[in-house]
Amino acid sequence: MDKPNNDPEFRPSRRAALGIGAGAAALGLTACLTDQQDAGPTSPVDVIVVGAGFAGLTAARRLRAAGKSVVVLEADGRVGGRTKPGKILGEVVDLGGQWVGPTQTHLLALAKEMGVATYEQYATGLNVADIAGHREKYEGETPALQPEAMEDFIATITAIETLAADIPMPRSWEWKSAVEFDGQTIETWIRANAKTETVRSTMRVLTRALLSAEPSQVSMLCLLAYAASAGGFSALISTRGGAQDSVFEGGAWQLAEKMSAELGSAIHLDAQVLSISQDDAGVTVKTAKGQWRGRHVVVTAPPPLASRIDYTPPMPAMRDGLTQRMPMGCVIKVHIAYPTPFWREQGLTGLVLSDRTEFGPWFDHSPRNGSGGALVGFFDGGPAQRWADRSPADRRAQVLKDIATYFGAAALAPTDYLEEVWARASMQRGGYVASAGPGVLTAFGPALVEPVGRIHWAGTETSETWGGYIEGAIRSGERVALEVTAKL
Repeated sequence: MDKPNNDPEFRPSRRAALGIGAGAAALGLTACLTDQQDAGPTSPVDVIVVGAGFAGLTAARRLRAAGKSVVVLEADGRVGGRTKPGKILGEVVDLGGQWVGPTQTHLLALAKEMGVATYEQYATGLNVADIAGHREKYEGETPALQPEAMEDFIATITAIETLAADIPMPRSWEWKSAVEFDGQTIETWIRANAKTETVRSTMRVLTRALLSAEPSQVSMLCLLAYAASAGGFSALISTRGGAQDSVFEGGAWQLAEKMSAELGSAIHLDAQVLSISQDDAGVTVKTAKGQWRGRHVVVTAPPPLASRIDYTPPMPAMRDGLTQRMPMGCVIKVHIAYPTPFWREQGLTGLVLSDRTEFGPWFDHSPRNGSGGALVGFFDGGPAQRWADRSPADRRAQVLKDIATYFGAAALAPTDYLEEVWARASMQRGGYVASAGPGVLTAFGPALVEPVGRIHWAGTETSETWGGYIEGAIRSGERVALEVTAKL
């Protein structure tokens, strides 16, 4: 269950809502911001925020609401971090983070504040599961597996839920069994605990979908902590009531754009941070656009990207060791448009879970105005690693082939195709989240959040609740704003 928010209430000023239908127009706001960024550094500020994703924007708004002066330095030419807008069938869609669940209360509160509505993920009809050679249609949240595997699947999920419920978040490395579970990969645990190959294959598919990494690459403790932060493994993989419950009218990215509009000239785009130096009086942050001076700095970049900044004095061994051992996941997100949502005529929801395909899972994301049909899905983990450096035409052909395997020949004739190869995005280098390999959390975990002098850390990887999601990013921004405010 989601943890209650005990933070003091902040009441930042709010610009008028841009309107649900203004998503496409909002795409131009980033360009306007860029035009205003050429003045260079100004007077020193209380806090310099590195990164204009949901963590950085939230931290900046909270700090400003507390009466502190801030500047936000963003390496990319847009705000939003691992959220990003695209357009298909005349509709703005999310090329990054997209869904929201009912226990992601801080993200839902932000949407309400900004006047952005949500609606339920389409789930009318039957899903398709094709695992270990057994293909079946099913209703609800539990994949239909071979009859002899269902008991094994339930036992495996129950074991994960039970273990995750015992973890003292956010300090998973202090759990009484941390060393045992951090000493094995997810793959090792699956082989030792799942009795059937069907369930082992199902768990591999689910791991790729959750972490964009192979089970052999990630610590079992990392997965358990991930589940604990969401209130359970079932919440991670479920549509109704889970992480994929609903989507935003006009896309999730617009929330970042609306926050950035409120912050205005405090945001500097195309300002990649090259170095951070600190002394007894404050910090100096250098970018290609010049340097800024502040009393404290908040770094919201994920650990592997934060490691690319040059720090003076150098990072402590614990922090440096951590950032060398937490790679980004590998993911390619794809939207495909069709004249109609023809799978609905087949009685299908559009959700397919398969270990036969390179592409997947995928979901229905058709416009609610009836202008056509659309699917959204992913290459995750190993498949994304194999396809990231292939041509867009090759990826498109594979996507259509995989969809046609389940939906028929109509899948081979889309009207539009849109993709984002996050592993090749120069300022993100992957998604959805950075994950820890075996032994990392128990050896280096405390360095994930612990400040280094005047340098503070935020970002979804640092959140005790819904880490890896937009919700986690927002909560980390709130947490670090309180932390820094207490020191000013």
